This record gives sequence, C-alpha cells and structure tokens, in this order.
Amino acid sequence: MFILISLLRSIATVFLFFNPIHPTPLETAEYISSVDRNADSWESADFFESFGTELPIDMDRNLLYTERITGWTEIEMGDKTYEGFSSMTFDQPFKGTILHMTWGQDIPDVKEKVIVLPTTKFSYDNIEDAYTVDYAGEVLNDQEANAYLSELASKGAAGYLITPFEDDPYETGFVFTSSYMPLNGTGVDLDTAEQLKDGETIQVKPYNEEIPYVEFVQKGKADQEIVLMSRLDSSWHGAHYLSSVGPSSVLYHLIQMMDNETPYYTIRYVFLNGNGDSREASDDFLERLTGQKAKVETVVMLDILGTGDGPLYVRTKGMKSYPVLEQAPFSDLEVRSLASSPGDAYDEAGIPYLMLSDSLEGSWHVFTEKDTFERLSEGGLTDAVDWLHDWLTH
Repeated sequence: MFILISLLRSIATVFLFFNPIHPTPLETAEYISSVDRNADSWESADFFESFGTELPIDMDRNLLYTERITGWTEIEMGDKTYEGFSSMTFDQPFKGTILHMTWGQDIPDVKEKVIVLPTTKFSYDNIEDAYTVDYAGEVLNDQEANAYLSELASKGAAGYLITPFEDDPYETGFVFTSSYMPLNGTGVDLDTAEQLKDGETIQVKPYNEEIPYVEFVQKGKADQEIVLMSRLDSSWHGAHYLSSVGPSSVLYHLIQMMDNETPYYTIRYVFLNGNGDSREASDDFLERLTGQKAKVETVVMLDILGTGDGPLYVRTKGMKSYPVLEQAPFSDLEVRSLASSPGDAYDEAGIPYLMLSDSLEGSWHVFTEKDTFERLSEGGLTDAVDWLHDWLTH
C-alpha cells in the first residue's frame, strides 16, 4: 500500500500545477485557498513543487524536502504486514502481545500488551466534528476513551488498536484522542481486525514520507541574513485563512515587489509545509541554518496577517527583546508574549524569532468556524506588503 502511494504521487508530479499570477494579494489568497494544501492530499506535493515557478523574478528558488509523519501505520504480525490509520500521529513504534478488551472493564495485567478495543459510539457519532475547536479554545475529543486509555498507559500497556464500529464494519476503527495521550495507537479495518489473536506478538510502526517546501533567496549587499517565513500548508481543519493563506499571500506579493530592489541584507523567503502547523519544514529549515546561524539577524514568521484589523504587533517567546525590535519600524510596535510554537526551537538555538500579526481577535478565531476567507481584506493584505517592503528597503 505504501509503495503504491509513493508511486502514484511520483507519477502525479509529472503533471505540475500551473500557478497563475494574480494582480492583487486578495486574488492570490483566493487562489491559494482553492488548493487542497493538506499534506495528505494528492494536490499538495504538486502545488509546492511548482509554487513560484511562474514568477519572473531574479532570485534563487530552492525546492527543499523534509520528512513528515503520516497517519498511516504499518502493522507487523508474524511474517505478514497490514496497514492501519491513526487519528493522532506518533513517531515511535510500539510492540507487545495482543489482548482484546472492552471499554470500562476492570484492567488486568496489561504490561507490554497491545490492547484491542472497538470504536466508541461517541467517536463514531462525532467523527465529522473530531478535534474541532470552539471559540473558547476547547477541543472536542472522546473524553471517556481518553481517560480509559490513559489508565491503560499508567498500567504499562504498550499501545492500542481500534477496530471498526460494529454497525459500520467497512470503516477503519477510530477514536479521537488528545495530543497529550501517553499511549500510542492506530485504527484497523475489519480484515486486519479478524487477524488479531490474543497472545500473538504485534509491532506497529509510523509511516513517514517526504514533503516539499520552497525557499527564495535574494542576495543583498551584506552577508547577514533576514528570514521571512509563512506557513503554506493546510489541514483537515480547512484552508487556514488566518494563519496560512493571508500571510502566504503577503509574502508572495512581497517577493514580487522586492525583486526590483537591492536590499542591504540577504533575504530568505520561505514557504513552509507540514501537518498543519508547518513544524516539519520549520524544524528542517532550522537544521539547514545551523552552520550559519551567526549570519541570521532575525527570523520573522508572518502569522494572522492580512485582516486589516490593525495595528501590527509582534510576539516573542517570553516577550524577549531583540536588537531588531529596538529599530524602526519595529520599535513602534507592541510586543506580546508568544505561546509555545515551532519557533521555540529557533529561540533555543539562539536565533532571534518573532511573529508579525495584525489581529488580536484573529488569534482566537484560528481553526474555528470564524477562520474564513472573509476575515482577509485587500487593504489589510496590501498594507502588510507595503510595511514589510518599507522595512526591508530602509
């Protein structure tokens, strides 16, 4: 199955996207949001591999690759291999002997056991709303199942398998769990479920694949560098208008405007990819900077940008101050605290990292029903492009 997936995607890349050049950032935003940029989609790799090839600019375009953990899993029993799919990705394999149980039953000795459980009715009934975030930031998950799985973890279970719901045997087993769940697991289909025998040894491995992301490099007068980033990926949450579409549209048009300039700093414009928060490409790019981090003046992540709500503000880890924040035009902006993010790794590496945004309210709307195209505005997108252009050219 996994070989087939890789083969089909390799064949699909022959038919690259043709990305039209749009005259305004809002039209670009509309186009970007029309593409399924979820890394699980067939469109995503093609879109990234062709992104920016249409631009008549004098910059180096680098197509970079990194690994991501997929929801697919590889299940080994004896000399046979099966496939599974996990609602919450994990990066370490687990192994143990199979033990069938039912939800809520008294827990026997489960040390080094892989527990087999059926899809819960709650997870089955609410699958369309799994992991959705409400206005208060609460994430919908199967709380009773989470509590029981956590108890299994505390008793030494090695992992879990979820079989299909009894009234819908043609689906893959599913239970939506918290990202903080201390126990890894995967769903299986009916054919695989029928092969699971108590006492047999089983091993479950995550399946990784390569994904592309894009960097444009504009040579400056100095060797010192500024890195501008945006997330270009999406997820099952939707298009990510506030955290991805708006910022990427700003960065895309900034590149075109900067092509006629000779900046003082060398500028790297990076469009990230990943499982929804671009952590995979962000971490990979940091590794690529390791040997030259002394040259990096600052990394600016564009986030929740293009709404026009205003005014612009920046966020840093612990409201940390950097030299760039003491210089115009950043010295005029309010500095707020940055919550845990992929940028933490840059901060730990000693590279100044900040996020630039234009909507406090928008930070509450990310991944909710209010995260819509209508939250973006032509004025907000254009103003952000102009502000960044003025900064980079003065």
